[in-house]
Amino acid sequence: MADYLRRSNANPTRRFPTSVETAELIASVRERCADLLGAAADGVVLGGSSTMLIWHFARAFAATLKPGDNIVCTQLEHEANLSPWLAVARSRGAEVRLVPLDPKTYDLDYAALPRLVDGRTRLIAFTRSSNLIGSIVRVEPFVEAARSVGALTFADGVAAAAHRPLDQFAHGIDIGVCSAYKFFGPHLALLSARPDLLDRLAPDRIRPAPGSGPRRWEMGTPALESIAGLGAAVDYLTATGFPAICAQERELTVRTLDGLRGLPHVRLHGLDSAEGREPIFAVTVERRSTHEVASQLADRGVFVAAGDSYATECARTLGLSPAEGAVRFGLVHYHGDEDVDRILEALADLRP
Repeated sequence: MADYLRRSNANPTRRFPTSVETAELIASVRERCADLLGAAADGVVLGGSSTMLIWHFARAFAATLKPGDNIVCTQLEHEANLSPWLAVARSRGAEVRLVPLDPKTYDLDYAALPRLVDGRTRLIAFTRSSNLIGSIVRVEPFVEAARSVGALTFADGVAAAAHRPLDQFAHGIDIGVCSAYKFFGPHLALLSARPDLLDRLAPDRIRPAPGSGPRRWEMGTPALESIAGLGAAVDYLTATGFPAICAQERELTVRTLDGLRGLPHVRLHGLDSAEGREPIFAVTVERRSTHEVASQLADRGVFVAAGDSYATECARTLGLSPAEGAVRFGLVHYHGDEDVDRILEALADLRP
């Protein structure tokens, strides 16, 4: 990013060398992102955040809704992939239906899909994995249900993108989003969709914007230095490789779960198995506020979040206090056994 600002830093629509270099950079990054996501380069839209991109797409999609239509979401969603659909449904006289979360299995009730999805379903939105409790979501039931009624599928890959391949088109997903800062890049987000779908909808845009392609969806000059950083992050992930990432993270997950079982004052809210989950853990500590726990861990150099992490429906279904939520911590491939042990030791010292 620093190199781009020093050397180029020009709008990509001119004829001089730094402008041409920027245009080439953007095209190259779209290609690399498409390869990472398993999507198409001319369907990759760049934006400031996943929340922003979901709202932007939802507003354009709203024009296709009629009173009595419905959108299906789930109780595992981050609010970024729920609030926009609630808003556009309300504005168009449509309905949002939620696939329930089973608080005992920490998995979605996929058997509910036949009663929730019908001939008036226009879109099914689901997360690839829970950002609060780490549960991995099965894609196939949603894609099959959507195809059976001609609906679109919209997948939030923010919590999953750093941990495993998204393989969007191979799974049959129409639209996906993810955030670069979740996979070691800058604060920039990606929406990837079938190019024909992007061209079919009418997003908010200025009149001189292109009539087709991803730039039609990108408002104003993009954060060019962040695009350079995004390309570097994608290159890093590609060079590291998901086989190595998944293998290391599985070992860390097993070690974490083994350690948590030995802490009776700490309750895990999520799967007690490395299967079916990301290395994202939500816990509460007996007789302690989650915010107190987060502060005490921060004092020991262990950085965690306290609250519902914007997974409002998930926290509510699990019976977590709206004010307290849970203490959430996550691991990635560059962590080691010593990092897991530091977390476990810090939690062990919080015995009541």
